[in-house]
Amino acid sequence: MNKLTIIFGRNHLPFSWLIRVFTWSSWSHCGVVVADGKYVIEATATKGVVMTPIDDFIDRYNDHQFATIYCDNTNTAYDRLASQIGKKYDFCAVFGILFRTGWNNSSKWFCSELVAYAANTYRRERTGRITPEDIWSNSQ
Repeated sequence: MNKLTIIFGRNHLPFSWLIRVFTWSSWSHCGVVVADGKYVIEATATKGVVMTPIDDFIDRYNDHQFATIYCDNTNTAYDRLASQIGKKYDFCAVFGILFRTGWNNSSKWFCSELVAYAANTYRRERTGRITPEDIWSNSQ
């Protein structure tokens, strides 16, 4: 199996705190570090799916940590991520997690849902319910 490097982050802003409380997570955000280690592909509430310089990610999330997760194929995972750049943020799925519904939209993403999609090792029908804590729990 192949592995992806994931960066997890949290900060002291209210939205970060709320995500951690409602998802029982140590982390409020995550993204996939691309092969060169200089960028992160992530889904953000304000910009949707973007490729961000890793230094910018670290500036936003002063408390961060790297880990790895298994994926079916690293190159395919990066291709999956690249094909999603420019897609919108999936606000409905975030509320769906809170209310335990299937409100996710397959053409929109939130951070951990995007990571799970890239890895392709999670049940497809469950990716809309995967939180940063789920990714963290399956990381090394």
